[in-house]
Amino acid sequence: MGSLALLLSAAGRVGRRPFALGILVVYATALLSQILLSPAVTLRAGLVPFALAQAFAIWSWYCLHAKRLRDAGRDPGAAVAIAVLYALAIVLLLLILALMLPSADLPGPGAADGMLIAVRRLAGAIGRPDLGLFGYVVAGIAALAIMPMLLAVGFSVWAGTLRSAAALRGAAR
Repeated sequence: MGSLALLLSAAGRVGRRPFALGILVVYATALLSQILLSPAVTLRAGLVPFALAQAFAIWSWYCLHAKRLRDAGRDPGAAVAIAVLYALAIVLLLLILALMLPSADLPGPGAADGMLIAVRRLAGAIGRPDLGLFGYVVAGIAALAIMPMLLAVGFSVWAGTLRSAAALRGAAR
């Protein structure tokens, strides 16, 4: 199976080693896509490059997991659910970033500056006994955005450790 088919097609099966290598590429892509949130990129192209990189990462993540689960004799439905949750977390992040991006007419912070301001406000709010509404909202949004990502990583580790259904049938004989 070609490397592009490994990342772009949900059909077929994949063993543990190719899965591990493919999932490393997917997570590296998702991580490196954060560079596309720099002010230099967002001022010229907006959030579209980041959204496209994340869409590629989510689809590739799903394809790899669907194949791995199929190889282990399991239903890929859980991979669909986690991919949808991850996509919703990215949509939430994009909505927040869209509010922080400067308008063409108005001067203001770039996406990275806006995220830094939000993080500073959250850190300052957490240090106080009374968080206030802003602190609770930001903490809730951060938790909503981070939980699906952590769930996806945990699911990848679990899926990567599953034995092939063919290997299990062979061991039972």
